[in-house]
Amino acid sequence: MNYRNIQGLRAIAALMVFASHLFWDIIPMRTHWAKPYIVPIGPAGVDIFFVISGFIIYNVAKRSAAQVDVVGRGRAVYEFAMKRIIRIYPLYWIAFGVAALIMIWVPLPASFVKKPQLELFFLIDGIPNFRVQAAWTLTLEVYFYAVTALSIFLFPKKLFAGLLIWFAVVGLAAMLATVFDLPIPLDYAFAPILLEFLLGIVIGLLIESGHSRFYAASLCIGVIWMLFGAVELLHHAGRVPQSYLLRLVCWGFPAALIVYGALALEMRNTWIMPKILQYLGDASFSIYLWHAIMFNAVAAVFVHLGWVGVVDRTLLATLMGVIGLGVGLLSYHSLEKPSRKLLGEYFIGRGVPMAGGPLWSNDRANAPVAQRLEPLQPSSYDR
Repeated sequence: MNYRNIQGLRAIAALMVFASHLFWDIIPMRTHWAKPYIVPIGPAGVDIFFVISGFIIYNVAKRSAAQVDVVGRGRAVYEFAMKRIIRIYPLYWIAFGVAALIMIWVPLPASFVKKPQLELFFLIDGIPNFRVQAAWTLTLEVYFYAVTALSIFLFPKKLFAGLLIWFAVVGLAAMLATVFDLPIPLDYAFAPILLEFLLGIVIGLLIESGHSRFYAASLCIGVIWMLFGAVELLHHAGRVPQSYLLRLVCWGFPAALIVYGALALEMRNTWIMPKILQYLGDASFSIYLWHAIMFNAVAAVFVHLGWVGVVDRTLLATLMGVIGLGVGLLSYHSLEKPSRKLLGEYFIGRGVPMAGGPLWSNDRANAPVAQRLEPLQPSSYDR
């Protein structure tokens, strides 16, 4: 059994971002009637992703830290880091190259902030990312992976304490910079949105301890809070950068409630996400990475063909969405899955799972609730 509800949430988060970018400021969609309803809430999918990432990576890191006494610190850190590298970079580099080629034909507006190519290529301080617009989040993911790898090496027996030191520094710097308007790099090194990884870790600790109460209230409050948070952020000039603590309050905390509620539902065997969402969750990284690139390219084709203002905008939006989703799914099957298997076998000795590992055994899933709520053993889920 997988974390099936987590995979479903990944799909929902990816589709939220997907929809918001479809109606952002791409020429055919700038005045579409759906834009005011979708764009304000869609970016919150990123916050759900970050909470999920904190939950999963902490569990994976604990497993790696537990292997230190067996394989040594170097090997444990190497395997953890290499899995993350294989998970992120090969597909990102392909998308980066394709985006660079497309931009020869479809140049970006002069207002886009351009960063050095090397920083973007290796996702080092790559915010914003004018090549692969959605990939600014990968910069923060890679940052989190690097800190986690360092914590495995330095504090294998006290992994959470090691990570907590980093989160405390980030939180303190963010608060001081916000309150006193200090010139601290809140868009990257001390971005408050990084604390959403900590929220995911806290959820991991709760789930590991067998806590699954108040799942319904958690989900309901989380969804309502996120919707009202979107209204508040819209009131503060719309798309508030990740450097604002306000985003953590409006979207980070409700995202954590939603993730906890979904996991608790699965722990209790109460409700499991539909298989179509689980499948889209497996493919969510490819969908997330490619969609904005495809939207820009397809919109440019519409302009070139003279369809804008002539063909119904909803039809154009549907066509753009189908192409964006189709390319993401094609990438998942033809690029992402084969590359993980091939590179995993070469660098680690086994393929890197797409998703996987039991949350609990089949016997446990069918057991009475009292037994299912006993503390779970470390998961074999890998990201």
